[in-house]
Amino acid sequence: MDCKPQTFTGTEGAVGLLRWFEKAESVFAICNCPAGDRVKYAAGTLADGALTWWNAQVQLLGIEAANATTWEDFKELIREEYCPRDEVQKLENEYYNLKMVGSEVEAYVKRSYELADMCPNLSRPMSRRIELFIKGLPPHVKSLVTAAHLNDLTQIVRLTHKIVDQEVESDSLPPRISATKAATPTATASANGNKRKWSDYDKASGAGQTQKRPDNSSRNISQSSSVNPGQGSDHSQGSYAGRKPRCNRCGYHHWGPCGRTCNKCGKAGHEARDCRASQPKHQQQQNQQNQGQQGQPPQQNQGFRKGCYQCGDEGHFKRDCPQLNQNANNNNRQNNDNAGNNNNGHEARG
Repeated sequence: MDCKPQTFTGTEGAVGLLRWFEKAESVFAICNCPAGDRVKYAAGTLADGALTWWNAQVQLLGIEAANATTWEDFKELIREEYCPRDEVQKLENEYYNLKMVGSEVEAYVKRSYELADMCPNLSRPMSRRIELFIKGLPPHVKSLVTAAHLNDLTQIVRLTHKIVDQEVESDSLPPRISATKAATPTATASANGNKRKWSDYDKASGAGQTQKRPDNSSRNISQSSSVNPGQGSDHSQGSYAGRKPRCNRCGYHHWGPCGRTCNKCGKAGHEARDCRASQPKHQQQQNQQNQGQQGQPPQQNQGFRKGCYQCGDEGHFKRDCPQLNQNANNNNRQNNDNAGNNNNGHEARG
């Protein structure tokens, strides 16, 4: 009793019973408790209703038979008594449908172990437990673990950790929350007001359209489609408190290569406000369909030809725009007329 055992009264529910199992087994390991004395020790930590229940079991079985009960059989008896069937069904349903979220392999392994202890009908034999563990892994990780043909759960867990680490390094999976919190406590603290589930990060390979758009004055759009990891968030401006890096092409925060395209012409590398296409993509496609119906050969890529920024017509740039030239000629003509009128006035006064 020097190990400060945790008591169990029978009112803690399935989760409390699981914690009691874990605490008792950790004490067994610390104290090198013999297998024949484990039930005696565990019975000494029972209290209130749980102690009354065990005393009734001792009277039914006899003191010698009760003390000779193995630890696994004892766990089965107390589990049947203090785990309501409806609660067990909920745990079994959670265990069967358990999935690893993002790259959180530690949380997945921990919860899988907990549910396996509480749901022996699903976790026995060991082959069934291994099957359920592999079933909840992401598809790519699952295929690699299955291809290894391992029969030991410990080896499978180690292999899963290794594969997940490789997937994170290759940006196939998002970074782990625990690792990110340890590395960037400031970013974590600022993001507490806007917590999101890791299911949002399963879609991180997209263009990041759900993120808050950064200020146009601080945007630096280049032709490179790579993501600059050094510009993940700017807390001084308060524009984005997440962990995704800002893309140099589109200005949004997202993982991986940029897949954002122009909403007008459909091409990558610029946005609609900078597009030189004279016609939107859908209008250009409609024109091609109309030409095909009239028997005319469709003109390819007509909607993507560069046009004038001044008038929008094709075939010239803004510096050669007729509108600008016409305005310049009108201004020159007006200046000449004004100069002529001024000269006539001077001559009349002379």
